[in-house]
Amino acid sequence: MTPSDWHQEVQQIIQAHQIQLVRVCVQDLGHMSRCREVPSGRFLERMATDGLSFPSALFAFDSSARIVPGAGPGPHSGYPSWHLQPDLSTFSVLPYAPGVARVIADPFESKGQPVDYAPRHVLRRVLERVRAAGFQVKGSFEFEFYAFARDGDSRGQAPIPPDSISPGPSSLHPPGHPAWTGLQCFSEIKQAALEPLLIHLIQTLEAMGARPEVANTEYGPGQFEISYASYWNLEIADMAFYYRTTIREVLAQHGLKATFMSKPLSGFSGSGAHLHHGLYGADGANAFADPKARDGLSQLCRWFIGGQLAHARTVSALMNPTINGYKRLQPGAFAPHWITWGYDHRETMIRVPPARGEATRIENRLPGADTDPYLALAAALAAGLDGIERRIDPGDPVAGRDVSEMAAPVLPRSLSEALDAFEEDPWTEEVFGRSFKEQFLRLRRAEVERFLRHVTDWEWMEYEDIF
Repeated sequence: MTPSDWHQEVQQIIQAHQIQLVRVCVQDLGHMSRCREVPSGRFLERMATDGLSFPSALFAFDSSARIVPGAGPGPHSGYPSWHLQPDLSTFSVLPYAPGVARVIADPFESKGQPVDYAPRHVLRRVLERVRAAGFQVKGSFEFEFYAFARDGDSRGQAPIPPDSISPGPSSLHPPGHPAWTGLQCFSEIKQAALEPLLIHLIQTLEAMGARPEVANTEYGPGQFEISYASYWNLEIADMAFYYRTTIREVLAQHGLKATFMSKPLSGFSGSGAHLHHGLYGADGANAFADPKARDGLSQLCRWFIGGQLAHARTVSALMNPTINGYKRLQPGAFAPHWITWGYDHRETMIRVPPARGEATRIENRLPGADTDPYLALAAALAAGLDGIERRIDPGDPVAGRDVSEMAAPVLPRSLSEALDAFEEDPWTEEVFGRSFKEQFLRLRRAEVERFLRHVTDWEWMEYEDIF
C-alpha cells in the first residue's frame, strides 16, 4: 500500500472506532515503550504523514529512565529534538482503552538520518541481509509472564511462605502475592477460575490482530503463557512489542500486575520469550525442511542452528539484557544453560519442535521474557545467517542423554560476562554497527555498575546476624 492508502485506511479506522487519542510509540534502548499522545484530529491533519518531535534524551535513558552520561547524542549536544515518523501499517485500536489507538514510530535525527542504534532500525538492517540472501523469516515469540495480586490481595490464596521460595534466604519482593499458589502447570481448576480474565485477554489480542492460539497456567505460582500465531519479518517483533504492553494493561483492569521479569521469584520457574522461527525462500517454500533427510531438516537449517550456537555467548546480552535475566539460565529449569541443540528437548538452547514439512522451524529458548524483541530477533537471524554463510556444523543433537553429561560450553552466568563476550567479538560491530555497539554497551554497563553499588536484601539476610 502507498502512504496515501495507509493514511486513508487509518482515517477510516479512526472514524469507525471514534478514536480520540493516538499513542505514538517508540522502543528505546532501555527496553521501554516511550510514547506521546496526540488528539486524533491533529494526528490525521499532520502527524500521520509529517511525524512529531521528541527529546533525543530518550535514547540516553537506562531501564529506570536515568540519563546515562555519554549515551544517546550526549550532553554536549544539548539533547535536541528528534523526529518520530509513524509507521501507519502498525496502527492498532486498543479494545481495552475506548477511544485510544496506538502506532509504532521510527526515530530520526534532526537532519533526517535514522537513529541507527534504535532497535527497530537495527532489525531492519538485519532483515535486509535476510532478503539479500533470498529469504523471508516467519515466526513468533512465545512469552511467559507472572501475575501478581495488587496491594496484598491474594484472591483467596495464602501468601507464599518465605522459606518455600528457595532453600536459602529469599529475595521475594513482588508487588503482591501471586495470582495463585503452587506449581499447577496446565491445571484445569486454576485455569477455570481465571477464565473471565483469559476471555478478556484473548478477545483483546484477537481484536488487535495478534491471533492467540493457546493459553495455560505455567510452572510457577501466578505464571501464564498465551501463545499466538506466526508473523512475517518486522511484524514478528512489532507484535511482541504490542503483546507485552497489552497484557500488562488488561491485567491491571482486573486488579493484577503482570511482570515479564525473567526470574521474579527465587526457586520457581523463570519466564522466557522463546523465539519460534524459520526461513522461507522466494518461492514460498520452507528452507528448513527436507523430506529426504532422515530427521526432516535441511542442511541449511543445520547451518543456521550452527550459527546460533556459535554466537550464543556473543548475543546472550542482546537476548538477556538485564541483571535478572541470568538467574533464569540455570540447569534443570526448562531453560538453557549449556549451548546445545536437540529434537523436542526443553533443556537445550535450540529446540527443534516435532512438526515437519512446511511447519518446520526452530525454537531459540535463550531470550528471556524481558528481552527486546527487535534485538533478540536481529541477533538470532544474524547469527543464523553467519552459520549459513560459513557452513557451521552444529554438531550432534542432544538425544537420549542428560544435557549435563555432555561436555558442552556454558552460556554466560551474568550480564557482565555476557557484555564482555559481546564487546570482544568484532562480528558484533560488523553486523549491528559501531554506534549501536557503543550505545548498547554504555547503557548496559551503567546498569551493572548501578547494581554493584546497591546493597541487596540477600546481603542483609545472609550477613546481618553474622557480622
